Amino acid sequence: MNGQWALLAARGFGRMFAGTWIEGDDHEEIARLLRADPAQGVSCGLDEAMREYEPYAFREVVWLGAHAPGWTQAITIAGPRLRTDLLAGRRYVQVVWDALGLGVHDLYYSDGVTADRLSPRHIAGPWPFREYTDGLLPHGPGLIDVSGTGPAQATGSLGLWLENWLVLAGRLSGRLMEEEYFQTGRRLYALPL
Repeated sequence: MNGQWALLAARGFGRMFAGTWIEGDDHEEIARLLRADPAQGVSCGLDEAMREYEPYAFREVVWLGAHAPGWTQAITIAGPRLRTDLLAGRRYVQVVWDALGLGVHDLYYSDGVTADRLSPRHIAGPWPFREYTDGLLPHGPGLIDVSGTGPAQATGSLGLWLENWLVLAGRLSGRLMEEEYFQTGRRLYALPL
C-alpha cells in the first residue's frame, strides 16, 4: 500500500477519516466559522492529537492548521465529519472514509458559490473541479466495486476512489500530504455539538 491513504492509515485512521481542505489562511477565522473558540485551541502534532482519536464519538474534535498557501486543513479526530454548511462562501473539499459504513463517501465540495457532492463514479464528468482530475479514473480494470462482509477495506474500487479524492484535494490545495506534513504542529479544537 502506498500513496496518500497509506500515510493516513499508518497514523491510525483505518476506521474513519474525515479531512476537509478549506480555502483561506486565517486559521483562527476558520476555527470561529466552525464554532470553536480560537483561544481554546491546543497546539500539538498529529501523534498527540491522535490520543483523542475516537470515531463515532458524541464529541467533536478537529486538528486544524496550515496546509498550503491559501489553504487550511481540518482533520476530524473525534466525532462526525465537519459540518460543511458552516463554510458557506468558501471553496472546500471534504474526503470521508468510514470502514463501518460505506467505505468511501461522495466528495463534499463547494466552488465558493454552490455546495454539492460528487459520486466517485462521476469524477471524470463535468463539475467545478474537473480540471484537477487528469489521470484519475472512476474504475480500474478488474477492480471490485463492492466491499465484502465486515468492515470496508481500502482496496479495489474503494481504494481507488479514496486515493482519487485525496489526490484531488492535494492538487486543488497545492500540496499532497507527505511525512513532513504530519510533523507540523497545528491546533486541536473541541467543537460544540
